Amino acid sequence: MYIIIVFLSFFASFVLAAPSYNEILRKIQTGDFAGANTGLETFVKERWKAGEQEKAVVLYIESSLRLGKINEVVRYANQFLDFFPKSQYRARVETALAVSSVLERNPYIGAETLRRVLAYTKNPAAILQARDLLSQIFSADLLSVNELQSLLERGISDKISRGFAQLSLGQRMQKEGRYKAANYWYNEAKKNDPDLTEKAERLKSALEGRGAGYPVILVLAPLSGSHSELGNYMVEGVLLYVDSLKNRVKIQIANDRADPSTALSKVKQALYQDSIIAVIGPLLSASAATVAAWMSEKYPYIPVITPTATDDGIAEMGKNIFQLNVSSARLAYTIADYAINCLKINEFGIMAPLGDYGSFMADEFQRVVERKGGTIIMTQNYAEGLPDYQNEFKLLRDRKLNLDTRRMNMNKGNSNVSSISKRDSWLGDSTMHFPAIFIPSSNPADAGLMAAQVAFNKLRVGNLLGTSGWYGREFLVNAKKQAEGSVFSIAFYSDGNEQKSFTEKFKNRWQRDPDENKVAGLSYDAIRIVNQALQSLAQSETPQSLPAEIMQKKEYKGVYGKIVWADNGANKNTGLISVEQGKLVEKSPKCEVNP
Repeated sequence: MYIIIVFLSFFASFVLAAPSYNEILRKIQTGDFAGANTGLETFVKERWKAGEQEKAVVLYIESSLRLGKINEVVRYANQFLDFFPKSQYRARVETALAVSSVLERNPYIGAETLRRVLAYTKNPAAILQARDLLSQIFSADLLSVNELQSLLERGISDKISRGFAQLSLGQRMQKEGRYKAANYWYNEAKKNDPDLTEKAERLKSALEGRGAGYPVILVLAPLSGSHSELGNYMVEGVLLYVDSLKNRVKIQIANDRADPSTALSKVKQALYQDSIIAVIGPLLSASAATVAAWMSEKYPYIPVITPTATDDGIAEMGKNIFQLNVSSARLAYTIADYAINCLKINEFGIMAPLGDYGSFMADEFQRVVERKGGTIIMTQNYAEGLPDYQNEFKLLRDRKLNLDTRRMNMNKGNSNVSSISKRDSWLGDSTMHFPAIFIPSSNPADAGLMAAQVAFNKLRVGNLLGTSGWYGREFLVNAKKQAEGSVFSIAFYSDGNEQKSFTEKFKNRWQRDPDENKVAGLSYDAIRIVNQALQSLAQSETPQSLPAEIMQKKEYKGVYGKIVWADNGANKNTGLISVEQGKLVEKSPKCEVNP
């Protein structure tokens, strides 16, 4: 309540000058804001134009603020900013919006608005006003550590305001027991505002002999840009587990913007400022690889766990690097190995979606097949998302007919191995046989459509093969009976109990379901693994490094299934799913049906 009173009293002292509204101004100067507001309302509801009308709207917004008519302030302030984008009064209107945000219990929005005002205004009075209001927000301890860090990352152009923000951040860090970080921010505050030196030194003196304070887990997530939704799921998955840490470890969240250079910069900055003991993230493979390469060389005793990166080889960069998500290469390996060793197939066709993913999966599948003595007889690309794949299947049939023709003529001893009579008739009427076709579709709906169209397009396929992109209800809905006997590899498969429990907890906390991409659940698993390793170290009579402790326990219970480390720190726990009697059934990669 105190901060609200201070804000309102501050605005009451702001002198407004609009000579053409003397009577209204006299009411304002005598404290009759209600009378002034009523008079201004008439002007505001007239047709807007620059000049006197513009001033009237500003006065109405500010008098409404004094009267606590927040809805009126927000309504007309936003309209004003749209209608007068280059107004000389823009800073005043945005400042009124900032105060409204604070009064509505959204102090971060208010502080961010004032930060923007300081970035563009050249008006000394507006600068002083924004600076004073920001200092009140900081002094009232209304912002969290992450919010203060976000403001500083976005950039506070006014050095005095920046110094206040840094001092406030230092105080928050000190309250959280993050003494190394608190000391850093006190020093930064002194650099930006020498007037804060005495207070900063007094606060620093209380840190003497306390060491670095609580350990910190750094979370690298893309919180802005095209991947921000997944980044938010990542953070929510981590925070869902934070209560289990019981304040022994703190969490620092950094926005890496899904950019490798930004991710590396954030890691370096965090290590310099705080007592980082583990890194969770980055989300994307390119950023994860960049961070992993640097961390494995510079800080091999600090584990880096990327929950979602699927590029092969990231975990191989160092003994402190871990991948929870199964790599795409391992998924391709699992289905190829099963097809050759268990299904006894040695000839395959490939229908791969256009793009990097399809090309990679096709190449990996072919590499494994050829290494195990099999053959890829043909590859056909297609564009995902089409309702009908008749043209693609026609091309596949045409190439298979060419191969069958050559084999038939060579078997008969014909010199012209490509000769075939009535080719069009063959293509139109004959059913082409494939021992197996590998379709690395990235989504289950497409995989189901392709499976459903195989027989219609006169193809007889011994086994349709795929990977985790097939896994979903849409696959069975679209494929119907035509998918019977198909097999695909999958990163995780379980009885669903752990996932059901996680989904319930996630929904209760965040009022929405976790994402289908498994980002939230894998991020939850990542911090859980770090915490379990920390607990083991605390109880160990022969403590070792945290990465070694994580690796020592070869198997972890995960939200979506077991997490099993390969020797290089990558999760190797792939499974197989087959379609049997219209249902998805788990199969063993060792050619045995699980009990």
